[in-house]
Amino acid sequence: MLETVTHAIVRFMDLLLGWLLRLPSDVQIFTVAIGSALVLTAVRVWTTDQDLLRCCAADKRRLKSLIREAKSRADRAAIQRHRATLGMISMKQLRQEGRPLLASLLPIVLLAMWAVHRLEFHPVKAGERFEFVAAFPVSAVGKIAHLVPLEGVAAASGWVQEVRAVPAGAGASWWLSAQASDEPYRLRLRFEKTTIQHLVRAGTGIYEAPRTTHDECGITTELRLREVRLFGFVPGFSAIGFPAWLVGYLAIVIPCTLLGKKALRIL
Repeated sequence: MLETVTHAIVRFMDLLLGWLLRLPSDVQIFTVAIGSALVLTAVRVWTTDQDLLRCCAADKRRLKSLIREAKSRADRAAIQRHRATLGMISMKQLRQEGRPLLASLLPIVLLAMWAVHRLEFHPVKAGERFEFVAAFPVSAVGKIAHLVPLEGVAAASGWVQEVRAVPAGAGASWWLSAQASDEPYRLRLRFEKTTIQHLVRAGTGIYEAPRTTHDECGITTELRLREVRLFGFVPGFSAIGFPAWLVGYLAIVIPCTLLGKKALRIL
C-alpha cells in the first residue's frame, strides 16, 4: 500500500518537475533548493501576523534592556517581573510558528519524496556500463548464479558468475550495458531453484530503486549507481541517513531562506 502511494506521488510530481531531469544535477539541486526557500518564505508571509511578530521582537528587545538595568540595580523583583513578561511574549511568538509549519509540511514532504526517487543518483545512460551486484547467504559461496540474457542488455563480464566470499558475506557481480528503453528492463537472476527480478532503466533520465531485498530467498540485489554530489564533491553522511544530494540541498536552502527573510524583513 505504502509503495503504491509513494509511486503515485512520484508520478504526480514528475508532471510538475519532470522537466528538471533534463538539466545537469547541480542545476536540479539548485532549482529545487531555491524553490523550497521561496515556498518557505511565502508561506511564512501568508500564515503569520508579521505586525504582531515585529511588536513582539521590539518588546523583547526592550525587556532585555530593562532586565540588564534591573541587574545593575540588583532589583530581583523587577528581574522576575520582566522575565515573566518575556516568557509570555515568547509563547505568543511560538503560537505563530504552528501555522507556517503545517502549511509548508505537505509541499515539502511531496518534494522530498520526489527528490529521493529522482535526485539521489545519476541515472544510467544508454550504452553506459554499470555494475549489478547480488549479495547471498554465506552458504552460497562457490555456487553458480546467472542472469537470464535479455534483449537490449549486454553483459561484458558474461551472464554466469560464481558466488564468491566478500567482506560482508557472499556475492556476485556483473558489468552490464543497455540500450535506451522507455520501459524498465526486468533483470532476472537465477540461483539454484530461485528466480528473482530487479528493474533497471537506461536512457530515460530516471532510475528505479537501486537496492532490493528479496526476503523470500535472503538475496539482495543492487544496481551500483553514482551518487549525486553538489559540484561533484559535497559529501553525504550515510551514518546519520543524510545522502550527498540532501547535504547539498540543505547547504543552499537554509542560507537562502535566512537571506530571503532578512531581505524582505520577514520574522
